[in-house]
Amino acid sequence: SWMTKTLGITPLLMVVTITILKKIPALLHSSVSRSQPLGGKTRLFSSTVKIVESQWRNHPEIKRSIKFPTWIVPSKNCQAILQSDILKSYLGHLDHVQPRLRLVQPHNKTHQLILRNYKNEAFSEEALNLLKSLDVQLDGPTFQLDLDSTNWTVPYILQQILPPEVHPPPTSYEQIGHVAHLNLKTIHKTYGQIIGEVILNSVPNIETVVNKVGEVSGEFRTYDMQLLAGKNTTKVNLQENGVKLEFDVKDVYWCSRLSGEREHMLTHVFKKGQVIVDPFCGVGAQLLQAASKLECHIIANDWNPNAVAACRANVALNCLQDSFEQISCLDAFDFLIDVGLSDRPLPDHVIMNFPLASPQFLSALRWWSVPGKSRNAPIFHVYTFARDDDQGRSVEDAAIDLVADNLLPLGGAVEKTTKRRGELELLGCKVEARLIRDVAPGKVVVCVSFRVTRKLIKQIQGDFS
Repeated sequence: SWMTKTLGITPLLMVVTITILKKIPALLHSSVSRSQPLGGKTRLFSSTVKIVESQWRNHPEIKRSIKFPTWIVPSKNCQAILQSDILKSYLGHLDHVQPRLRLVQPHNKTHQLILRNYKNEAFSEEALNLLKSLDVQLDGPTFQLDLDSTNWTVPYILQQILPPEVHPPPTSYEQIGHVAHLNLKTIHKTYGQIIGEVILNSVPNIETVVNKVGEVSGEFRTYDMQLLAGKNTTKVNLQENGVKLEFDVKDVYWCSRLSGEREHMLTHVFKKGQVIVDPFCGVGAQLLQAASKLECHIIANDWNPNAVAACRANVALNCLQDSFEQISCLDAFDFLIDVGLSDRPLPDHVIMNFPLASPQFLSALRWWSVPGKSRNAPIFHVYTFARDDDQGRSVEDAAIDLVADNLLPLGGAVEKTTKRRGELELLGCKVEARLIRDVAPGKVVVCVSFRVTRKLIKQIQGDFS
């Protein structure tokens, strides 16, 4: 009351002033706040303060020692104990550690220590009898395991140090060479720096952690990125299926999750010595593998000059110059027209892995020469996004219809055409559709493969004879 009378401070202003004064010591204490235990555990950081990178490693659930009781076991009997279903629940166990807990520790020349469950459960009579038959000494010395931030998995560490209101913490990222690429949700972006630091600390061979900013966009389908932790370099070196690759992640499109698809094409689709055309080749991973493993002949293209430069460099890096007949930087539509009008024989395969718009480029076939009767029809592999719908179509049928609509557009149609697989089959296209991967709820990448037959080309060009 004396402050109100002497200084002329209103009661409301006085309450605000006292509240601020009380918070000053906490704000001056290195920007770190230790909150009260939540759910029986201590959270190191509150959601309203900046996290200091050097502090999280000292969290009591991260930097800790665990004491395991042990058995002294004759070396020859260790395997019998480890494989026993009766003793399984009594063995030492620790979740979220990397590498896995080593249950057998050295003791002397004839015996080993086996770590027991540190919860020290009482033994059943059956377990005691088995241990006795294996000459096990039950009262072995205590084994202390000292753990720090390098021993825990990334999800476990983030679960401990991030505040509950942003749980669950991010658990997935894409590794591209030495770069870990995240796509953080909005609630996690405030903690991006510490999330990056944890990944940098805990994952071997990671030197740079970045977060995707915005959406994949622009004519080259790239995206901006924010450096979260580590070195400010995104030029990577990696190997995939025996092929060396170098490129700058920020300048080209790359998806590590497609490695399985590239392997599938290599082992189940391409044959030795075939000619492969790719209008969206990127840095050349698929083509380099086909040239290296199957001695295929390659005609490559990409609209992104950075991708073309990387592809050319990777061809030289793998000493595969003789396998690449052409690496161009053209619009994919013009490139496909050139392929169809070239003096070269038509290719065996055309890969169109650009799901956003691949089908739209199929109209380039209107300018192709009609394949000779004795020539095998080229096989196109068109990757596209698709969804199932309320018209009874599967995802595969929806993708096939999208391809058919771009090959043989029905001008002036009032309603959207559906279930056109049969139409393509009558032209000898031998259509197949494979689900590649989910990209969003209900949205799937599908690969539609079909043969470009004489009948198809003639119908595209309006020759119905």
